[in-house]
Amino acid sequence: MGLFRFILGVLGILLIIGAFSSFIPLVFLGGIATGNVIFAFGFPIFLIVLGAIMVYFGFYYKISKDKNNYHLIQVVKWGVIYTIAILLSNYIINRLMIVNTLFVILFTAAIVLIVNEIVRSHKYHFNLKWFIFYFLVYTNIIWIMEEFILPQITSQTNIFSSLVIGFGIAGVILIIKKIEIKSNSIKWICFILLIILLVANLESLQFSPITPIIRQSINTSGLSEDKKICPTNMNSLPLIRNGADFNPISVSSALNNLIDTSIWRIEGNIRTCYKGKYKGQYPDWIYCDDMIVSRWETSSAGTIRYRWYTAITAEWRPEKGLYIFDKFSCEIGKKVSVDKETSSFTIQDSKDGSEINVHVSRDGIVTNIEY
Repeated sequence: MGLFRFILGVLGILLIIGAFSSFIPLVFLGGIATGNVIFAFGFPIFLIVLGAIMVYFGFYYKISKDKNNYHLIQVVKWGVIYTIAILLSNYIINRLMIVNTLFVILFTAAIVLIVNEIVRSHKYHFNLKWFIFYFLVYTNIIWIMEEFILPQITSQTNIFSSLVIGFGIAGVILIIKKIEIKSNSIKWICFILLIILLVANLESLQFSPITPIIRQSINTSGLSEDKKICPTNMNSLPLIRNGADFNPISVSSALNNLIDTSIWRIEGNIRTCYKGKYKGQYPDWIYCDDMIVSRWETSSAGTIRYRWYTAITAEWRPEKGLYIFDKFSCEIGKKVSVDKETSSFTIQDSKDGSEINVHVSRDGIVTNIEY
């Protein structure tokens, strides 16, 4: 264990030196050139703090062999528990189709904290102040991991990512407990953590108050096209058709021209057109269903997070005997991690109750669509 602590301390010194040497380039190149000020200032500071902690535990912190083993066991124990909680939250998030980044982080942190409270409930009394504190700690750790750590790791499988985040949380929580934060400081630390979380996820806050959190059938006007869950009409001129012209073949090419193909990739054309007959539709409007499109979802650092696949409905309103294209709506979508090692697929539900199986290859290309 002495050799391990020595290596840990040396690595901490190297990490601090490396962070200092890269601080100026990150500020000028990362902050001014790309506009990512949070990454430019926050990441090197995070590395310096992490290096200082490694140096402290490597050279200065005196601890018995039994306590060393106890702490190692605690990190492994809680790392496994947190990993299971994150896998559970990922499953629920995918089933509920929650796509807003901030809501995903908050939901994941809530599940982790609830599991933590369940495991500890037989030893500790519930304390709301500490509950909020650890909730904000979890949210910030998850954000940092997903924004800066995971994009740099080659393997992006769900289990591996959950392990990294789970054991990362376990290690940070152990360090926080060793610091022994005073109860009077909690409210100010919570305020700072909340500000950091909100500022880091400003893009996720730009949504209409009437827009559902889980399933959204309309676009959020405040977001750029590459962040929307559904394509917008890129043509300023109205698209008009006669009632007799409505069949999938005649309208597909016209609708394809309305989509920004520099952002969206058209995976499958319109399959069926009909007059409104489902809940929420107008009986005299025409709806064209089951067009499949996809786009990349990237982090603020510009790295790929996942590919977003969604099924589109084109809505046409009647006017003076003609039909005018009104908008695209997307009710179902799916995040798909593009991994070198594994292929994946997503299932869309069409309005008639049948399933659309969209099979995705390892490089994110749709190989087959089964209606």
